This record gives sequence, structure tokens and C-alpha cells, in this order.
Amino acid sequence: MKRSNVLKTWAMIAALALPMVACDEDEPGIDDKPTVDPSTYGLLILNRGNYNMNNASLNLYDMESAQMTDLYKTANGKALGESAQDMLVYGSKIYVGVTYSNCLSVLEKDGTLVKQIQPTRTNDKGEQEPMNPRYMAAANGKVFAAYYSGHSVAVLDTASLEIEKVIPVGRYPEQLVVANNKLYVANSGGGDYPNYGNTVSVIDLNTLAVEKEIEVVLNPVNMVADSEGDVYLASMGNYNQASEGQEAINNTLQRIDGQTGEVTVMGNGTKLAIANDKLYVIYANYYDTNITYKIYDAKTEQVVSENFITDGTKIASPNSIDVDPLTDLVYITNSSYGETASIYVFTPDGKLNGTPIDCGGYDTQEVGFLTK
Repeated sequence: MKRSNVLKTWAMIAALALPMVACDEDEPGIDDKPTVDPSTYGLLILNRGNYNMNNASLNLYDMESAQMTDLYKTANGKALGESAQDMLVYGSKIYVGVTYSNCLSVLEKDGTLVKQIQPTRTNDKGEQEPMNPRYMAAANGKVFAAYYSGHSVAVLDTASLEIEKVIPVGRYPEQLVVANNKLYVANSGGGDYPNYGNTVSVIDLNTLAVEKEIEVVLNPVNMVADSEGDVYLASMGNYNQASEGQEAINNTLQRIDGQTGEVTVMGNGTKLAIANDKLYVIYANYYDTNITYKIYDAKTEQVVSENFITDGTKIASPNSIDVDPLTDLVYITNSSYGETASIYVFTPDGKLNGTPIDCGGYDTQEVGFLTK
């Protein structure tokens, strides 16, 4: 988002048996807001890349000089890999899930590769197959990584950088979020199209065991949490496209009550971000030309803006949204097929703040806010 329930910080300026494509081989505190001047920020940008092109990238954009650098390639002399899905800055390290390369990569903050984990499991034929790390969350000195094809969540100890446990969850897990000392895992079932999943696994962080499964709308993917421990979830449904034996189900925004586990449908949504208990929701269905940008007050659960873009700016293919919790600037990426992605930055009152920034790569998944 990630989305994000975490603040990314930086301390430098300088369904399938998915194919394996080669890529290269801590501490608490992610919830602390940095005491820095927001004008000193740079951006860390994760580009998923084009399918089967092995051109994912982790880029650094210096907002003072307006220079873009491929951070990973500069530090390691090679590309990040195939289909980077998520990044997480936790403690002194950057963690990146590169799904089709089957890599969970651990980096220093200058982009230097520290360790690469390529998890496999034994299938019914006795063969080793990739488990495909995807999204991540962190708490209590651990990084939790969804193993998409492994139908599980790995627990990575950030001190030893060893996987200490792998927890089975539902089919094809996507995003994770920590709330109420529990880890919520969206089980999309996406690799079994059209037989999507419809559960969220809840893992107790004390026992590192699944406590319960919560039934939600079909194909859950994106999640964030508010300060009161409620979880907001976007299920993709079947993209409002009926198939044999299945009705059309649209992209659906839901709220999971952190105390009771009760699920409430709030409307439509595909991409989510939260900052200062404001929930930002983009609804952008490929089959629906009506793109919406709403803000909810996460404490009152009420819509406070029906359209947070107030100056008429049009974004053809909004692909991700992140909000800087210090400045309330909103970062939305546009990822049109065949073109490098761009970041549109909006002021808190919804006006475009400068010229869109070229992301230096394709299909941007996430923008982080980084201190010099």
C-alpha cells in the first residue's frame, strides 16, 4: 500500500505454479512518526514491472534535485527481478517481495542486498515448487510475508534474518495488516480463478497460530487498519463479471470490527490508504468508467468527501494510493499499459501539487516517504 498502516523511512540520500526468475540473494518502531521537516522528504518507489520482462525496480526520487535513481540496480549491479509486489521498511532494513522471482529480499537502506530467501515446498509429485512471497506486515521484531502459492504466512525474525515459522492460512493470501495484536490475512483464492476465496485469517501474534477465519465478500485483497483496531478491506469480487454458476460481484469496501469481528459493507472500493484516521478509497473497476475518490472518517465511519480530487484532474488508470501522515499529501500513481507510471501528488484540499513525477518504471505498486 501497502497502504499504508506503516510509515516508510529512509536514512540516506546518496495460481498457478508461478515461474522462477532469478533475482539476488531488527528493530521495532515503524509506528513512530519521524521528527523531521517534511520538506526534506524523498520518495521510495516500487515498480512491479511488465509481466515476464524481469524489469521490476526499487527507485529513489530526490525531491530536492528531482533526480530518479534505480536504488537496487545501482547498489547491486542487476535488476530487482520479476513482478515486485510489496516493500516494507522496518528497523534498519528494507524488505521486498518479488513474487514471480520467488524472492523475499532483505536490503540495507542504500539498496545493498543483505539476504535473499527463495522459499519452496514439496508438491504432490514430490517436486519442489516456489511459494512466491507477496505482501508483508511487521510487528514485534518480526516481518510477516504472505506466500501466495504456498497458501501460508512466513514469520521472519529481523535479528537473525531466519524464517522461524510458516503458518498455513487460506488460498492465495494477499495483503496483511496488524491490529489488536493480531495479523489479518486476506485469502483471495486468486490463483483458482474463477473459484475465488472469501475469508480473512486472523493470527494471534502471541501464539503465531490462526485464531479464526472471518467470512467476507469474494476475492479479498487490500487491507488497512485504523487507530482503534478496525480493519478496512477491499474485495475485488469477480470484477462485476458473472461466470458460470456465479453472479456478478463488484469491488466491495468492508469494515471488520476489531472487537467483534463483525463485517459491514461500506460501498465500493479497490485501492485503500489510511493516515490520521482518514480512510482514502479509490474505486476503479476496469469494466466501469466511473472512477471515484472518497474519504471516510475512520472514527465516525462517515463519508467526509465524495471526491477528494477537487481541481478536476483526471487519472486514466489509478493503480496505487499512499498518504503522507505528516503532510496529508496524497500520492496516486497512474499505470497505463505500455507506459511508465506517473505519480500525481495532491494537496490536502485536493489540488494537483506540481507536475506528475515519472516513476522510472512500470506498474507502480507503492510510494514510501523517506527522510534524508
